[in-house]
Order: sequence, then structure tokens, then C-alpha cells
Amino acid sequence: MKYAVISDIHGNLPALKVVLADAEKQGADAYIFGGDYCLSGPYPNECLAMIRSIPGAYIIRGNEEGHLERLIGTDRSKWTDGQMQITYYNCRILSQDNFDYLMALPHRIDIECNGVPIHIAHDKSVFLGKNTCDYFRSSKIATKYAGRTVTKEQLARDIFEMVDGDEAFQARLAEMPAGVYIFGHSHVQWYYQSRDRRIITMNPGACGLPLDCVKGTVPYTMLEISENGEVSVDERRVAFDVEAYADTLVRSELYREAHIWTKVILKELIHAREHLAFFLPFTEQYAQSIGDERRPFAVDTWEKAYELWEATL
Repeated sequence: MKYAVISDIHGNLPALKVVLADAEKQGADAYIFGGDYCLSGPYPNECLAMIRSIPGAYIIRGNEEGHLERLIGTDRSKWTDGQMQITYYNCRILSQDNFDYLMALPHRIDIECNGVPIHIAHDKSVFLGKNTCDYFRSSKIATKYAGRTVTKEQLARDIFEMVDGDEAFQARLAEMPAGVYIFGHSHVQWYYQSRDRRIITMNPGACGLPLDCVKGTVPYTMLEISENGEVSVDERRVAFDVEAYADTLVRSELYREAHIWTKVILKELIHAREHLAFFLPFTEQYAQSIGDERRPFAVDTWEKAYELWEATL
């Protein structure tokens, strides 16, 4: 059985299309989707339509779906800040059917294939604990590879060295039941098989917004489980025209309605590395310096902070 494992699409329809096309060429029998289908890109409805059209797919919700849920019942006339513009945009343009579908998705799915348990959740902390493998945060990856171009092979080698030598991680694996544990959220593609081969932990990376410093491609992972329960993993990177997609973003309604967010996303797409985690603390410091206590950040504060932050890059 071959599973195409895809996560963190973030409204990026062109990326989803190239990944699904590659998965079909690889002979995928089934699909696992790890959450975060909206926000960051201009095509949330189209992405959901494509995902929902796949028969028998295993689909869970991510943290971005939670951002949308928190807007239920709120007064839209008060959606006037700058910080949440991208969430407001998605909430407005999502069809009611798609919105209801997202809200009904499970946070976790557990299945079995040829005797191998497969556990699926959006955040690794569900399985590994909150602080385990903290170095996989995309902000730390960006710092680690500051100013450097990273290959898929180098990333895989570095990650193996980190997790194989992580005593806390190894101790946690020893406590876990055998099986495959799938998660997304960090936007960093990686996997690791325990030394005793009982456990595989896997993040397919962010199909729609990779932040693991590997440029020019979008990631997903093929998981194969043989009839006798042997597990194999193929981390895939598919060529993607980032510049063409960036041009689409600049011309989109999303850019007009949430232009600061979209400018940050554009930087992340082009450089394949985290920027938002650095921009938000900068904005907080700026707001405090001018005595602005409004949260979420007011439009003027949000836009001026971006202007100042961009000048530091």
C-alpha cells in the first residue's frame, strides 16, 4: 500500500496540483492530509475542492482551521485590525459548505495497514510532547542555515544527526507503541526510524509553503507498507515555479485585502525560510515603543512595523 502524505497546503493550488500529479506517477493508492488547507494562499476553496474529490482520503484539521473557528459568532464590523486580515479574508471567501467541512474535520486519525498502526495529527507534540525536537521550529531552521542554500540531502543528513543524538527524543521513542506517526505544522520535511525499527516519525513538509530552506521545490512524502508489514519512506521534492506563483499572489484579491501578510508570505516562498516568526516580535516591540496596546495590531501599527522591519533585512 502506497500513501501520499501531504500537509500544510495553505491555499497554494498550483503546489497542490504538482504534488498530486507526482504522487499519481509514484503509484499512490491512498492519500493522507495533515491539516492547514487555508491561509497564506489565494485558493482555499479550490484546494478544498481538490482534496475532497479524492475518494477515501484521510484528512485531519490543523491549527489554521482553529483560527477560522475562533471567528465564529464574532462581530464582523469589528474586523478592522491589520494583523488578522488574512484570516478575515479566508473566512469571507470560503463557501459555507467548505467552512462547515473544515470545522467537522477530526484533530486526529488512527488507522492500520497490513498490521502497522498509523497515527495522524497536525502537531508533533501530540505524539512527542511539547518540547521534544524543539530545533525543528522553522525559525530555528532559518537561523541554522542563515545565508546558505540547503540541498534536500544536506537537510536530511543534518536532521538525522540532530535526532539520532537527541537523548530526550530517543527516550520518548522508547515509551511509544510501535507504528508510524505522521504530523505537519513545522513546514520542515523530515523523518526518522528508531534504532530498533519499531517507530517511524514523519513530517512531509509544507506542500504550499516550505520553510526548510530547500529552494525551488515543494515537498511531500510517499509512505509504503508491504503486505508483510515492511515500511519504506520516500521524501519527495517536486519542482515548482515559485516566481510564477509569487506573481499570481501579487495580482490576487488576497494581496489587496491582506497585503502585509502576503508580502511576508512572498518572502517566505522565495527564500523557503521563516520570516513571520521574526516579523511578529518586531511588531510587538514597535507597538510597545509607541505605546500602542491594541491587540490584534491596528492597521497603522501593522503597516509601519512592516516598513521598518523590511528596512532591516
